[in-house]
Amino acid sequence: MSLNCATCFAPTGIARTMSQPFITLNNIAVRVYDQIMFAGLSWEMLSDQHWAVIGPNGAGKSTLMKALCGALPIVQGEIVYHFGSSDQIAYVLFENQRAVLRDDAFYQARWNIGVSEDEPSVAEWLSESGIRRINPFQVIEHEPDPTFAARQADLIERLELQSLLAKNIIQLSNGERRKVSIARALLKQPRLVILDNPFGGLDERYRERFSRNLENLMQGDLRVIIVGTQRDEIPVGITNVLELSHLPLRAVQGLRAKREIPQSDWRFLVAKNAPRNDSTQVKLADLPTLTHHADVSRQILVQMQNVHVAYNGAAILRAVNWTVRENERWALLGANGAGKTTLLSLILADNPQAYANDITLFGKRRGSGESIWEIKQRIGWMSPELQLYYPRDATCFDVVCSGWFDSVGLYHQCATEQRARAQQWLRRVGLAEHAATAFAQLAEGEQRLALLARALVKNPTLLVLDEPCQGLDEKNRDRILQTIDAMRRPDASLIYVTHRADELPQSITHILRLEQGHIIG
Repeated sequence: MSLNCATCFAPTGIARTMSQPFITLNNIAVRVYDQIMFAGLSWEMLSDQHWAVIGPNGAGKSTLMKALCGALPIVQGEIVYHFGSSDQIAYVLFENQRAVLRDDAFYQARWNIGVSEDEPSVAEWLSESGIRRINPFQVIEHEPDPTFAARQADLIERLELQSLLAKNIIQLSNGERRKVSIARALLKQPRLVILDNPFGGLDERYRERFSRNLENLMQGDLRVIIVGTQRDEIPVGITNVLELSHLPLRAVQGLRAKREIPQSDWRFLVAKNAPRNDSTQVKLADLPTLTHHADVSRQILVQMQNVHVAYNGAAILRAVNWTVRENERWALLGANGAGKTTLLSLILADNPQAYANDITLFGKRRGSGESIWEIKQRIGWMSPELQLYYPRDATCFDVVCSGWFDSVGLYHQCATEQRARAQQWLRRVGLAEHAATAFAQLAEGEQRLALLARALVKNPTLLVLDEPCQGLDEKNRDRILQTIDAMRRPDASLIYVTHRADELPQSITHILRLEQGHIIG
């Protein structure tokens, strides 16, 4: 089979007369563990093109991009890099953030001062020596790049990284780490940058700014491939779209993006030079304040009074007062860096600064003798970063079972009933066939579904979901939202974090907005 873009329509305003081959895939096949994928695939990217590769979770988008970068073995055919070699490609993939963390890193380290001091700071990670991996103890002299300082300063300003430079990498939130990873990739001056789900974890304002920055970058010599699901925005400047499905490859050439194509196809599309997202889409900032009054007859699950959290003299939370009662469903909203993750860490018993504040969880004041594990037994939780810390040999089933013990990894034997419940939740999130699959081998969206099953497996009193739909296609997003809305336990409550209005459950009853550590509504 062949995907030959030379015969396809050119988007309006794009001159094709000067196009030269940039990357050519000739009849390739890719080995992924014990499987062969993309057998017989041929495809070509031209020198004046920027591509989006979209498709549902598990369709093979990231696998194809890894093969393009030389990270997976090609067992048939060849990939020709007309601009040089695969070393000139930078691939920003969420799972690659794991490589930054030490093998003994654990999630709670970010909240414990002194534990993460050996981790590199953002400034070090974005320095010339950090980018080029220069060992400071080597005697060999390295020729400095005279343009590096100016490029670094420009990127730090463009991506708004000034406030992050003094932080250690492990202390960054999901959205912050994504920004820094993109900056690091661009500082390497690649010929091609591949951005996998680049808008995930970014707030609305920053997504718009980053989209404009991408458009500017595309005007130069840098070529760009954006990877995402069908519901992700395609930035202005993207000229071509490759859409993947789970089914066998069949080329459909010369079709406009808006023309209906059978769902059974693995489709080649040429998109118009315009963003995919609808400008009329509701934004979180436009949502009205929900005015449901508290039912004072219901038990209080979380109570915070005048809570203040600071690190190195910088205040993260300021005078926070918040009460969560049974049967309340809260949306926790705010920009990147507003303090949402820190607020959740106090509820999840991960942050030791809880002991210096007036915080009551499930009727017990923090510091009154309750154990961390007693608190965690009442809470189901998932977070985008959680998957970075799981052992590589953990199976999908192990991940779900670990929810019974609130551990990152399975270190206890499950009872028969617990195993049955885990299997039941795997079926509900559509992962039953992957029970024995290594968690690390799942696509990012599939990992997110497994973590949701982990959070729900013990039927918790309080469910805390931090961007559970990030990176999910429309089908899986709807599956998660329907599961959340179907929860009927009358004494259970929900705290839900998102940066996208289309990811809010319909059952939300309350909204808490944070801005620079303050509650603003």
